[in-house]
Amino acid sequence: MNRLIAYCGINCSECPSYLATQKDDKKEIKKIAENWSSESMSFKPEEIYCDGCNVEGRHFSWCENCDIRICCKEKQFANCAYCEDFICDKLKNSLEKDPSAKQYLKQIRNTL
Repeated sequence: MNRLIAYCGINCSECPSYLATQKDDKKEIKKIAENWSSESMSFKPEEIYCDGCNVEGRHFSWCENCDIRICCKEKQFANCAYCEDFICDKLKNSLEKDPSAKQYLKQIRNTL
């Protein structure tokens, strides 16, 4: 499977939500919703479906309000690797949670 890199650098092709969506695995989607839910935050299965934030299609429920996604779309970038402000404050917090995303973005930047 080819890598699908999100605006923030997450490898969608490794994301449980993306994988279950591509397989249309309703049981797995439900399981993910339950696993990702907590006392402070609850997800319904229909909020989990995602085809990748930087493609047309279904998006995880947080995507529409994601500052990183909004910024990249406004600047018409495939992801943050193409931005002159790489690594901005918006992206910095995200990369601290997922160091592999930083690696993917740096790999892309090295090819520019």
